[in-house]
Amino acid sequence: MTVTVTGSETLPPALRRLQRRTMRVLVVAQLLGACGLAAGGTAGALLAEQLTGSPAAAGLPLSLLVLGSGVGSVAVTRIMAGAGRRRGLAAAYLAGAAGAAMVVAATAWRSWPLVLAGCGLLGGGNAAVMLARYAAADLADRRGRAISTVVTAASVGAVVGPNLLGPAGALATTVGLPAPTGLFLVAVPAFLGAALVLTVFLRPDPLEVARSAALAAATAAPGGARGGLAALLGDRGVRLGLGVLALANLSMVAVMAVAPVHLHAHGAAMGTIGLLISAHIAAMYLPSPLTGWLADARGARTVTAMGALVLLAAGGLAAAPGLGPAGTTGALLLLGAGWNAGLIGGSALLRDAPVDPSLRTRAEGLGELGMGAAAAAGGGGAGLLLASGGFGLVALAAAAPCLLLLAMVAVAGERRPDGLAGARPPLPWSPRQ
Repeated sequence: MTVTVTGSETLPPALRRLQRRTMRVLVVAQLLGACGLAAGGTAGALLAEQLTGSPAAAGLPLSLLVLGSGVGSVAVTRIMAGAGRRRGLAAAYLAGAAGAAMVVAATAWRSWPLVLAGCGLLGGGNAAVMLARYAAADLADRRGRAISTVVTAASVGAVVGPNLLGPAGALATTVGLPAPTGLFLVAVPAFLGAALVLTVFLRPDPLEVARSAALAAATAAPGGARGGLAALLGDRGVRLGLGVLALANLSMVAVMAVAPVHLHAHGAAMGTIGLLISAHIAAMYLPSPLTGWLADARGARTVTAMGALVLLAAGGLAAAPGLGPAGTTGALLLLGAGWNAGLIGGSALLRDAPVDPSLRTRAEGLGELGMGAAAAAGGGGAGLLLASGGFGLVALAAAAPCLLLLAMVAVAGERRPDGLAGARPPLPWSPRQ
C-alpha cells in the first residue's frame, strides 16, 4: 500500500521526512487494529442474542464498546499529554486485546455480565484506531487530508474484519465456543500487533515534536494561543466539533448496532451479514480522501452539513415500510458515508481551534468521550426500540439527532482566517509565517 503524506510540502525538510515516517507507521498500525474492531461491531450483537435469547440485548455489546472507547479516550489522552502519542496509543491497544480475551473467556463460562465488561475494555482498541487520526495531524499542514489518510487506512482492516465472521466462526465452533466468538479470537493478535508496531517504530513521538516546535514559535512571537479549559469550551469551533462527533456517532451506532439482528431475522446467513456490514464499514472509511480534501478546500462546516443531510437520507430509507436486505444495504451505505463526513468535519473543527497546544489532547479526549457516551445511548436504546417497534422505529429515532446537527451548523459561523472562505490557519511553526 503506497502512503502519500498530503499537506507536508510546506514543512521544513526534517519535519517532512518525519511526517512521512509517522504516516507509514500509523497506516500499518491502523491496518492491524481495525481488523479487531469487527468483533464488537458485528459479532457482539449476534453473541448477545445467542447468550440472552432476546434481541433487546443486541445493542448492548457495541454500546459498552463505544462507551469504553469514550471513557478510555480520556485516560489515553491524559497519557498522551504527559508521555506522547506512542505510549498512549499502545496502551489503548493493549487494553483492547485484554478485553477481547475477556469476552472469549466469558463466553466459555456463559457469563453475560463478564462479556459486557470485556466489550467495555475492548473499547480501548477502538479508542486507539480513532485517536490515531490526531497523531497524523500533529505535523501536517493540510490537516484534513492527513486525518483522512489515516481514517482511510483503517478501512482496509475494518472491511476485512467482518468478512472473517464465517471462517473465524468455524474456528470458534471447533473449540466449543459460539460462532460469533471467532472475531474476538481474531481481535487479540490484531490489537497486540498494532501495539507492537507503534511501540517499536513511532519514534520520535510526533506530538512531542509538534509541541516543541509550537513552543518555540510561541516564545518568539507576541501573543499566542488561548489556554485554559474555559477557553477550550468557549471556542465555537470546539463546541461545534464536539457536537458533530457525538450526534453523528449516535445516529450511526443506533442503526448499526441492531442491523445484524434485523438482517438475520430476514433470513440472511452469517456470511452474508458479514459481507453487508463490511460494505457499511467501507462506506464509513473509504470516502475519507474526498471529505478530507473538502474540509481543506471548502471548510469543515460544509463537510459537516453534508454529513448531516446524508445521515437524514439514510434514516429515511431505513424507515421505509417493507424494507428488505437490499434496502437495508443501501441505508447502511448512506449511514456510513454520512458518519464519515461528520467524523472528518468534526475532527478538523477540533484540530483547527486556536487553543493552547497543551490542551489539544484534552479536546481530543472530550470529543471521543462525547462520541462514546452518545453512541452508548443510541446502541443501548436501539435494542429496546427494535424489540418494541421494529427496525423502522430505530431508523426514525436515529435520524432525529441529524436535525439538531443541521441546526448547530446553521447557527455556528465558519472561521475564515485572512477573510478567505475555507482557508486553514498554518501550524505555528510553518515556514509560511
